[in-house]
Amino acid sequence: MGAHSLRRRSGGRYYLILALAFLALLAALGGASRADELQQSLVRLTAIAVIAAALWPLDFAAFRDAQGPMISFALVFLLLVLQLIPLPFDSWARMPGHALYARVALETHSIGWRPWTLSPDLTLNALAGLLPAAAIGLVALALDFGGRLVLARLVVTIACASALLGLMQFAAGGTTLHLFRTTSEDSAVGLFANRNHQAVLMACALPILAAVTSTRMRKEEQRSLRLPAIGLSAAALLVMGLAATGSRMGVLLGMIGLASASAIWVVRPEGLGIRRLRYGPWLMGTAFATAALLSVALLIARSGSFARLTSDPVDQTRVAAIGPILKAVRSFFPLGAGFGTFEPVYRRFEPDFLLSTIYLNQAHDEPLQLALEGGIPALVLLLLFLAWWVHAAFRSVRPGGSASRRAMGVAMSATTLILMLSSLVDYPLRTPLLSALFAIGCVELVRSKRRLEPPRPA
Repeated sequence: MGAHSLRRRSGGRYYLILALAFLALLAALGGASRADELQQSLVRLTAIAVIAAALWPLDFAAFRDAQGPMISFALVFLLLVLQLIPLPFDSWARMPGHALYARVALETHSIGWRPWTLSPDLTLNALAGLLPAAAIGLVALALDFGGRLVLARLVVTIACASALLGLMQFAAGGTTLHLFRTTSEDSAVGLFANRNHQAVLMACALPILAAVTSTRMRKEEQRSLRLPAIGLSAAALLVMGLAATGSRMGVLLGMIGLASASAIWVVRPEGLGIRRLRYGPWLMGTAFATAALLSVALLIARSGSFARLTSDPVDQTRVAAIGPILKAVRSFFPLGAGFGTFEPVYRRFEPDFLLSTIYLNQAHDEPLQLALEGGIPALVLLLLFLAWWVHAAFRSVRPGGSASRRAMGVAMSATTLILMLSSLVDYPLRTPLLSALFAIGCVELVRSKRRLEPPRPA
């Protein structure tokens, strides 16, 4: 039986199986951003297979009303591909910031056609890094709301598993049970290589947990305390997992996650006023919150996140590096040095007084790094995306439609916001698992304009 026939017979189950299987793989292998981690190859090869399986045999029926998102993502791919197209040497040498490299080429007698980017292999790696988000976004676009809700439940399950692993790492002193060679030492990183990325996942999972739990409760005919108890237990686990990371950024983002989760629980589905909750859930919630806060306070104290608020040599280095990075941006403006080239380009502009055992593998500020690597074209795409996101986020949470869709709209608006705020001081979207989560959130915002989704043909 061909893939086309299978899709027609099984409706959205085909795409749901693809999405769930690939997201589970990302949970196990997609927690690192470094290209030299062995797991990256398997993640990217599987992403290619998922994209092929979703489109073969060139059946676009499930994506008929998703041309906008697909074209937008194609433009991002196109920009990176353009940076890899060879140019005549004279044209390449006249590009902003290329004069020094042109002189080196002349002195070494290596004149020839060269691509726009200074490092084609690093730009090709950046292009490959887009594949996981493209794969999960493509299959999520083909899902109806019920399928996307199942995908959201898996996100919460993965986050809880990562929190549990992080707490086990914390209990062992943070030196064992790590999944990647290069990782945050002596830290509770869970399924990730970086403790900040672990904290971001915990923060994002809180509103998603609130949305899927409240949606399930609306479907229950008898409203027992079982679901609220499970939801509160999972929330406590996520908050404790976040606190164990010792990430100061994570603490702030966790507050946003908790606030949005509370809004999903407290605001009435119609969006008019406050929901009246029974005495039992309030009492149980108070007990859970008290126990969780005591545990979180102990974890934060032991993780040392507050101790680093006043003095952290890593943060001092990052702040001091802003000036040299801006100098590099001006040097390569308006076309950029090429995606993925931050580290070698930054070394050219790094002053002597910043030389130390601490090195910057990324700018830890995505808009600044986009300006350096992609110039005006990348910034234009970023501004267009932000304009769309603001419109889509407001549309997804406005009154009207089902309460479940509004809850998921609030959750995914908060999730994408948390990931974008984190990108101002870090690089979470360069991690396959978190980039996939961002894609899932954006797909939910894309689909929020549809009040009713017609059933898939059987």
